[in-house]
Amino acid sequence: MKRPAARGQPRARGIWGTKLGAVVTLACFALAGCADMPVFHTPAEVAGFATTPKAGADFVKETHPDKTEFTSVGVETAKQDQKPRDAKGVKQLQAELEAQRDAGHAILQKLSPGTPAPQTEDERIKAKIASKQQQKEDAAKKAKDQGKGQAKDKQQDAAQPTQ
Repeated sequence: MKRPAARGQPRARGIWGTKLGAVVTLACFALAGCADMPVFHTPAEVAGFATTPKAGADFVKETHPDKTEFTSVGVETAKQDQKPRDAKGVKQLQAELEAQRDAGHAILQKLSPGTPAPQTEDERIKAKIASKQQQKEDAAKKAKDQGKGQAKDKQQDAAQPTQ
């Protein structure tokens, strides 16, 4: 008969508790290497569990400033004092945007000369209407052809004598 431990529990249970505690402690120690707090990270680094960040590549150092200020999520930045545009300002902005658009279209035309010039709004609408009418005509022709095909099949079935 086994002798119970001092607390009245079998010794095997106490041993498993100790092993489980050791495993949990090691797991916590290993995961502490991921923490960014020096209290946890330094011992994990000494034990070899933690990783140390590598220095950035040269092109990254050249293109990114040392300290970058990011806005936190949910925090609005200070709004600039902008006055609403008057009619003259709106027309000026519209002219600038149209000039940028036309410059972009000109660049596209140079890069791909086989494409047609951009259409005006009326030309686009007419092209859409024409393509829809063409689709309707094609669908009607297809339905008509299928109807003729079914009628021919019925005539051929009626003409053939059954055996």
